[in-house]
Amino acid sequence: MTLAFTICANNYLAHAQTLATSFKKHHPEISFYIAILDEPHDSIAYDELAADQIVWVAELFPELIEELKDTYNIAELCTVVKPKLFAHFFTKDYDTILYIDPDIKVFSCFDEVFSALQANQVVLTPHICSPTGEAGHPQDKDLMRTGIYNLGFLALKKTAQTLPFIEWWDKRVRAYGFHDLKKGFFYDQIWLGYAPAFLDRVFILRHLGYNVANWNLHERKIINEEEQYFVNDTRTPLVFFHYSHFKMENLPIIASYNQNFTIDNRPDIEPIFKLYISDLIDNKYNDLKKIPYLYGNKNEIKKETKINHTIKSRLKRALAQFIKGVKILFGKE
Repeated sequence: MTLAFTICANNYLAHAQTLATSFKKHHPEISFYIAILDEPHDSIAYDELAADQIVWVAELFPELIEELKDTYNIAELCTVVKPKLFAHFFTKDYDTILYIDPDIKVFSCFDEVFSALQANQVVLTPHICSPTGEAGHPQDKDLMRTGIYNLGFLALKKTAQTLPFIEWWDKRVRAYGFHDLKKGFFYDQIWLGYAPAFLDRVFILRHLGYNVANWNLHERKIINEEEQYFVNDTRTPLVFFHYSHFKMENLPIIASYNQNFTIDNRPDIEPIFKLYISDLIDNKYNDLKKIPYLYGNKNEIKKETKINHTIKSRLKRALAQFIKGVKILFGKE
């Protein structure tokens, strides 16, 4: 059996409902779960979120969340629990599992994914399928730091090889699941760069209709044919659009870090952004975004933690220098 799931806190449930509704429209036979990393909130009707099941992550993995809730912020923590959820769902009756980021809307069927999984263990989508230009941001050189493959989407098949791979991935993200580009860490995403090296059958899905996002608009143009959407030509359907880092309050900006494209200079994407905004508003975005999340450290705590870590590092270096000086003084070095 096949399962698809996403992960978020209460304040992101308008996005998750939009994803669930759009996925189920095209895949009614596949179960869709929303894994919520939060506590139940009285104002939310969880049975109206279009999911087949709600999974409460803190109830499922209480010790893990207690251990990590002050180490990672909410965005990091939602990715840190991803391998654990894959492993958990594989203990059930599911042999194929899809993870999809909550800020995605599905426009057509995942036919190419299911076809690829017949002979492969993993399906990955690259950030880009051709070089970017030499100006603006992000460029191909920037995407190297965040990973060649985008983990807004990941498909895994249960095999003797994938289960140990998930276990290894889980250990890595628990320890290094930070968004810290200076140290070479980027959530859970960078670790899947090892998949083609560690696993025998990894399929890189280069279909331009998958994982269309702000970072690959240099190679993809949206075509609207009577509200049926395609990419570059009418033979290539838009399968899903990833609205990463999009906030409707910031229009015409489509992503906080993207210096290349906006609604103004890319009128082809305006219809699907208008649709997405309408979906979010219908799904109570304006109310849900105000709900404070329970787990994950806040910016102030993270800043204090970094400061304390810096102080400890400096004290450690000073102590090492002192010990070295004492050894030299007594002729032991």
